[in-house]
Amino acid sequence: MSTGAVILSALRNRITRASTLYGNREVQIYVNSTGTDQTPEGLTPAQMWRTQPHLRTVVDFLARNVAQLGLHAFTTNGDERTRDRTSNIATVLCTKPNKYMTTYELIYDLVGNIALYNTAYWFIYLNKDGEHEIQPFPSDWVIPEYDSYFSITKYSVKPPGTETAKIFNAENVISFHGWNPATGSNSSPVETLRLILEEQHHSRTHRLQVWKRNGRVGSYLTRPKDAAPWDNAARKRFYEMFEAFVGDNGARAGGTPLLEDGMELKRVGFNSADEQWSESVKISLETVAQVYQVNPTMVGILDNANYSNTKEFNKTLYTNTLGPTLRMIEARLNAFLLPLMGAEPGQYVEFNVEEKLRGSFEEQAAVTSTAVGAPWMTRNEARKMRNLPPVEDGDELVTPLNVLTGGQASPQDGTASDAEPKTLVDALQKHAQRVSRIYPSKGFDTDRFIRELEDDLAREHLDGDSKSFNMWLKHALENDIQLDIAQFLQSHGGTDEN
Repeated sequence: MSTGAVILSALRNRITRASTLYGNREVQIYVNSTGTDQTPEGLTPAQMWRTQPHLRTVVDFLARNVAQLGLHAFTTNGDERTRDRTSNIATVLCTKPNKYMTTYELIYDLVGNIALYNTAYWFIYLNKDGEHEIQPFPSDWVIPEYDSYFSITKYSVKPPGTETAKIFNAENVISFHGWNPATGSNSSPVETLRLILEEQHHSRTHRLQVWKRNGRVGSYLTRPKDAAPWDNAARKRFYEMFEAFVGDNGARAGGTPLLEDGMELKRVGFNSADEQWSESVKISLETVAQVYQVNPTMVGILDNANYSNTKEFNKTLYTNTLGPTLRMIEARLNAFLLPLMGAEPGQYVEFNVEEKLRGSFEEQAAVTSTAVGAPWMTRNEARKMRNLPPVEDGDELVTPLNVLTGGQASPQDGTASDAEPKTLVDALQKHAQRVSRIYPSKGFDTDRFIRELEDDLAREHLDGDSKSFNMWLKHALENDIQLDIAQFLQSHGGTDEN
C-alpha cells in the first residue's frame, strides 16, 4: 500500500496511529481520532459512542453491569450440580479467554458490541500449545457471507488500514445477534437514535457558541434620558466611585453603591431555564435509555427517585433489563461454544445473577436464620468471609442454650417478627423517625416525604393517607409538638390495627 493510501485510510477510519515506508524509511502517521466531521449524521456507531455522551453512558452501563457478574461453570450429575473450576471450559471462559484478556474484558467487549451493532463475533482457535482461546472481533470489521437465507459459510474480517480481508470458516466463529427483520442488513440500535443524538449534538454546539461569543456582561447601568447632563469631571467622579465597588481589588467591593439621578442597575445574562436546555438534555438521555430498555433512574435521571424505588430498580436491573441479554448469551455459549470446545455432557455456564439478587448480608442472614430456625454458619466460616485465619474448635455450630429445635437462632434475632405484616402505626412511626432526622438540616420536603411514605405503605400493603399524615407531621415538627401517632389515627378515622 502506498504512503498516500495509508494516510487516506487512517483519515477515513479514524486510526489514531499507522506506519508505512517512505523512501525506504519507516514513517509514523498520527491522526486526531475525533476527526473533523462530528455530526451524528455521518458517524459510525463506534464514532457515535466516542462523541455522544448519552449513548456512551447507557452502553457502558449495560456492558459494565453484565461484565461484573462473572461466568461460572458447572457440571450436572442427575439432580446434583457442582461448581467446575479446573476444566478447560472453566479456565478459558471463566478466567482467561486469551493471552491478553480477562473474562470481564471479554464480556464487556461482547455486550458493548451487541449494544452498538446488535451483533458480535468470537473466533475460537487452538494456540500453539493446543489450548483453546477466544478472540473477539469488532463487529464493524466483519462481513458474513451467506449461501442461503439461513446459512453463513464464512466470515470476511477486514481491519481498518488493510487492503485484503481475512476469511474465517463459519464453524470456528460464534456469532451473537439480536433480532433483525431484514437478515444481513444493518440493525444497529444507534440508527434508531441518530436523529435525537443529532439534535442534541447541535444543541451542544449552539451552547458552546453562546458561551464563546455571547457578551459577558453581568449587569449594566441605566440613566434617565431627561437627567441633567454630565460633564467630564462628573462622569469621571462616578466611574471612580463605582469602580470601588467591583472587582477583586475594589476598596468597597461587596458593599452597596449609591446611584444618582434615577440611575438603575439591571442584571443581564444567559438563562438556561428559559432556553429549556436542561430539559432537552434530560429528554435525550431518557430517549437513549428507553431504546436500550434501561430505567432512566439507573443512568442519572433522578427526578422521581427515592431510596425505596431505587432499591427495587436495582433488583429489576438483573431481571427485566439485563435478563434477556444474559439469557441470550448463556444460550449461545451452551448451545454452540461449549460443544466447539469439547465440553463434556452435563457441563454448562451461567452468569452469577443470584449474587446480585440476594440482597444485603443482613437480609440474607435474617432470612436464612428464620428459615432454618437455628445457627447456620460456623465461626471459621464467618472468619473466612472477613479474610481472618481459622481458630481452634471453630468448625462447630454454636447454639444458644435457650434455643430449641424450631426456635429462633438467637435471642436478638427479630426476623420472625419482622417477617410478619407490619401495622400502620409501625410504618408511620418509622417514617416519622426518618423525617425527624432529616428535618433539622434540610427542612421539610413535602413532596418527597409524601412520595416516600406512599412507597412504604404500598410495599407493606397498608392503607393510609400519606398527604394528611405528612401535613400533620410538618405542623408538629415546626411547632415542636410531641408526636402521638395513635392520636393522629383516631382524629383521622384510622386505627392502629390497619
